[in-house]
Amino acid sequence: MYKLENGKRVDTERIYIRNEPWPDSEDDCYIVGINNWIINKDGKLLVQRRAMTKKNNPGKWSSTNGLIQYGETNIETVQRETKEELGIEIEPNQIFLFKENHFVDKHWLVDIFITYANINLENIKIQESEVDKVAFVTLDEFLTFDISTTCSYIKELAPMMKEKIKEIKTKINL
Repeated sequence: MYKLENGKRVDTERIYIRNEPWPDSEDDCYIVGINNWIINKDGKLLVQRRAMTKKNNPGKWSSTNGLIQYGETNIETVQRETKEELGIEIEPNQIFLFKENHFVDKHWLVDIFITYANINLENIKIQESEVDKVAFVTLDEFLTFDISTTCSYIKELAPMMKEKIKEIKTKINL
């Protein structure tokens, strides 16, 4: 679990066990996840539909996402979750921070990343317990999808995200 002190995230070295009730003594603490929006050379997003067997948001569309594990950095989480869910290995220099410590819910923060990876859909190996479909779409197309609550912020952040995607494409000479 983490606390925010002067806008900075500080590890409390306490561990929250998923699906357990939130401890009253930790009311000012947060768990942190990542959302990783993968873009290709055309600036299209690689989005994934959550498996119908998922407890939360089955059949809804999202980015690659997951919780930061104890002792793991947010970049390591991006790499791990992308490998687990899609079978894609990415390097830290492909990963760009879009927004840190975005408040999702009372005890949830998310770090939002945009990752450049020029991949083919045929090379993706989905983790079927997590994902049942993937697609490349524009951000505007994605906004018309049935979106997971883990990515519901995308509607308010879309204009800034479009600018960040343009910036990344320029930075990597696309």
